Amino acid sequence: MHFRRTLCCFLVSLIAACGKGADSETSDSGSGDDAPLCSTVVTSTDPGNGSMDHYYRDPVRFYLSEPDPTAQVITDMVGETRREDGGSTIVFEPRGNLSPSTEYSAGLDYCYGEPEITFTTSHYGVPLEASADLSGRAYSIAFNSGEYTVGENAGELLNAVFTRPVLVQFEEVNGGFVDITAAIGMPGVQPPQQDMCARTITLRQVSINELPFLSGGVADFEFGAQGGILRFASLTFEGTVSSDASTLGGIAYDAVMGAEEIVSLLPEFGNLDSVCDLAENLGIPCSPCPNDSARQCIPMAAKGIYASEIDETLVSIAEAGTHEECGAAE
Repeated sequence: MHFRRTLCCFLVSLIAACGKGADSETSDSGSGDDAPLCSTVVTSTDPGNGSMDHYYRDPVRFYLSEPDPTAQVITDMVGETRREDGGSTIVFEPRGNLSPSTEYSAGLDYCYGEPEITFTTSHYGVPLEASADLSGRAYSIAFNSGEYTVGENAGELLNAVFTRPVLVQFEEVNGGFVDITAAIGMPGVQPPQQDMCARTITLRQVSINELPFLSGGVADFEFGAQGGILRFASLTFEGTVSSDASTLGGIAYDAVMGAEEIVSLLPEFGNLDSVCDLAENLGIPCSPCPNDSARQCIPMAAKGIYASEIDETLVSIAEAGTHEECGAAE
């Protein structure tokens, strides 16, 4: 792909004029360089230039210092361009999934220039190996390892909530679906171990019709251990299993979580009004829960979460504090 401005121009454009402008006067130096048509610059991109781990299902984004209605993505990839954030974010959505472990390029034709980025997708998206049986495999998920996609600086509050790993285990695969048991890990224990004082939940009929991609959801459930409970009005999630099934990547979730339970877990944040004031400032405002309008909930979402396989067999626990091994390690 050919562009009149190389990646070098992209970097230099942040501090100097290296843009295009066919209708602009040339400089007095006689160099023939065009004067820029605007002062808008690309502040960042996702993925970054040279990135080696772009998720095969994610779009490409160019973040501008201010909107430019003329901006268009130029690439050999087939897809569509759209705008977010009032036009200051230019998004290219590939048609279909990108190929794993493959190099791609994308440029932005806009009022200041034509910067280009080159990136490579990660290994996620390769079909599962014949020996990669999912049944009985368990994984540890660090929920605070991703990027929050709802709420500016939401991590201030949500990272205080997700302080423990979440452990998941695939149960027997049945056709295009599988049940997944989810449990809370013990605090500060490595390698991760199940907290036998916490209840587990079962995510039923998780779709694996598009393996290695999987997706599912659950509604109206409580999750936690003695001393703290998280309540979810809803939770949907997706992710991709690596070809050897040793890791899960690209995990994303979208949830609505009870605010009152956060208050109980994090008394240092104040009462419900204080937590809701904080949540409002973070862009995740409290509102009536969709399944119980008398209670308050906050929205939350994240992407780019990863999980690693663990040598652990999870035990199903219907009610917190009832398992015979609860407190045995104290």
